[in-house]
Amino acid sequence: MIKRRNSRGLTGLKILVTGASSGLGFSISIALAKEGAKIIAIGRERKRLEDLSDAIEHTIGSATLVCLDLAKQGTIEELSKKIGEKFGKLNIIIHCAMSSLQMMPISQVSLKEIEANLISPITICFRLLAYFHGIICRSPTGLIIYISDVRLEKFNGPYNSAKKACEQLMLAYQEENKRLGVNVIVQYPEPMETKLRRKAFPGKNNFGPDNVNKETQKIIEKILMFTDRERIIT
Repeated sequence: MIKRRNSRGLTGLKILVTGASSGLGFSISIALAKEGAKIIAIGRERKRLEDLSDAIEHTIGSATLVCLDLAKQGTIEELSKKIGEKFGKLNIIIHCAMSSLQMMPISQVSLKEIEANLISPITICFRLLAYFHGIICRSPTGLIIYISDVRLEKFNGPYNSAKKACEQLMLAYQEENKRLGVNVIVQYPEPMETKLRRKAFPGKNNFGPDNVNKETQKIIEKILMFTDRERIIT
């Protein structure tokens, strides 16, 4: 039995969410805001970030919206610097952002597509760890959640490889930083109706609209457990 402190949800925690303009990242950002967290929402779609802002306005939390392409050189480095100056530290990073090709044999994938859908996601993951290390370590219970995928099928070679490579980076990072108290969770959501899954797994998206919400709640529960906090009763 975990003994919890007398606290209210995730109030006061500073949480960075990548891929916040759609899918699971969008849903998680809203749920975290409802729990009182201060969200730094990163996404490439400005209109969807504005929609996210509207949704978060109705919660007790707050959000800083950043329209940004993490793949571009220097963006993560500059972002970590600005967050460090503004907030001092981060409690949690949730890395949802991911790209994918349409399903196709490896023999038909171009080098340009490999760079964008295999090399770039791995590099983004590395840069997040490297440049946010100093900020996440300032929290005595820093937590990084990486959204992976256990359903690795043929014709998705770059996607499969990127997911597994990023997992290994995350797990190695955790082992290297146990002394500092940094935790890493590799999360494997059940299939959800998202833009990424429609592209990576066409024809396999007959999932109910509640799937994203269910997976969101699983992540919220894990965060509450790791941060030793109680859910806000609404």
